[in-house]
Amino acid sequence: MLKILIVDDEPDICELIHKLIDWEELELTSLGSSQNGIDAMEIILRQKPDIVITDIQMPGMTGLEMIEKASQQKLQTKFIVVSGYREFEYAQQAIRFGVEDYLLKPISKTDLNLVLKRLLQENGAVLERRASENAMRNELRQKTVILRGNELRQTLTDYSRAFHNELFSFKPGVFLVVCVHVSYRDKTEINRGTIRNVLENIALRVQALFKDDVFDMEYVVTDCNAYILTNYSEECHTSYRERCSSLQSLLGDVSIQYQNLLITFAIGSPYDTPKDIWKAFESAEDANVLRIYTGSSKLIEHRKLRAALPDTPECKFSAEDSQALIRYIETLQKDAALALIRSVYGTFRTMESYCLGNLFRVTRTMILRIRQEVVNMGLRENLSPAEEKESGIPSENMVHKRLANCDTVDEQADFLCEYVSSEIDYCMGLQMKKVGEPIRIAQEYVRAHIDRQISLEEVSEQAFVSAGYLSTLFKERTGKNFSDYVIEMRIEEAKRLLRQPALSMSDIAERIGYADARHFSKVFQKMVGVKPTAYRKFYV
Repeated sequence: MLKILIVDDEPDICELIHKLIDWEELELTSLGSSQNGIDAMEIILRQKPDIVITDIQMPGMTGLEMIEKASQQKLQTKFIVVSGYREFEYAQQAIRFGVEDYLLKPISKTDLNLVLKRLLQENGAVLERRASENAMRNELRQKTVILRGNELRQTLTDYSRAFHNELFSFKPGVFLVVCVHVSYRDKTEINRGTIRNVLENIALRVQALFKDDVFDMEYVVTDCNAYILTNYSEECHTSYRERCSSLQSLLGDVSIQYQNLLITFAIGSPYDTPKDIWKAFESAEDANVLRIYTGSSKLIEHRKLRAALPDTPECKFSAEDSQALIRYIETLQKDAALALIRSVYGTFRTMESYCLGNLFRVTRTMILRIRQEVVNMGLRENLSPAEEKESGIPSENMVHKRLANCDTVDEQADFLCEYVSSEIDYCMGLQMKKVGEPIRIAQEYVRAHIDRQISLEEVSEQAFVSAGYLSTLFKERTGKNFSDYVIEMRIEEAKRLLRQPALSMSDIAERIGYADARHFSKVFQKMVGVKPTAYRKFYV
């Protein structure tokens, strides 16, 4: 509801104006009245009425002086002047001060309420316009935040692209990137939502540390990392070393707060021009991945590592080791493959090289190569997401997440071994299934044709393998010769049929592929230890 103040040096006039206003119909509320300009000005400054209905000539301060002062204070109050003076100069002066209307005494109730109604409508339109403008500003602010975040994210994925400065309020000075890395102490636990929330919280706390002495600052969260870009003056009262000290204190606080997590702060080298922002990001990421050398849960400074560590030797699988690993996987030699991985990563563990940070890329590249090689070698086909989940083989997305959660050389070795094991185990299962398929077909064919003579050649044709291969495979998988298996199946079926009194020995012999009942009886006695007739007496 809009608030109204009535100002006139005559109390009766104030009361009259109050009675003329349709308070309920217009949904207005009264702030009372005042009989002089000085008191009225105090009320206006303190309670900020929406509308003031005022006389011109008053003691202490005239109505026009009061309106002028309110105008100088840039108040949103609307003024309606009510006066018995008809001189044009008063009207001109009132209009110059932004008076909404000028009413002459005696006041008409209709005229007064029409003016108030118009002001109400205008106020509604103003409020609606302001709401629309605020909504547009909020939308623009949100879109700007998204665009700024996307700009940082794209810089991370492509250091060669030009940085779009127009989204930021950069000024000449220093450009510094802080990378916050968070991983689980228990490497089997991965919850991206939890880590993202922690990163958001820490990034905001880093921003709060430096908010008073930066030109601009923005952060972006990706996987296990948050990157905070800051731009500040070289003459800033907070030096680089003081910033490092503040970050060290914050690291101690958050490490206590999140004790189940490993939190690392990596500080990139400072650069002095916007065109080098990509270098600031690259140096922060280089420091971040070198936690596998320095250890995690620390403050890592890129420029210190860059000065202390040589570039060589390069961290990579040799061509011989790569070929040997693929060969072991192709021949499903899991123990040999895992031993090779442990040996190679054992060498990486002893390296003191700036290039050791590339091990994340080396491990990921090796895993992606293995994924493709097992398909190319025909060990398995490409799997759908559902099949991949059921197979136990980590998806490409999971590979990325698991590697991001690694903090040491040994953890990367463990994950590569785990991945190779899952591939070999799955491929071995497929091989076993393929080897067992001819046996399954043969067994089903024997059961379906137990009432007649069956040859190994006949069954091998059904299983799409040679008779010799089927004979060897049958012996390896079942421990029996094919002919012995057929006899066993016939005797098992004979036992079932002997429990049916209505069937004669000749009927049973015929149903299991024997033309002669006496031959059947001899075979049965040899296999079971008693004649068929004795077996029947025992069970029937």
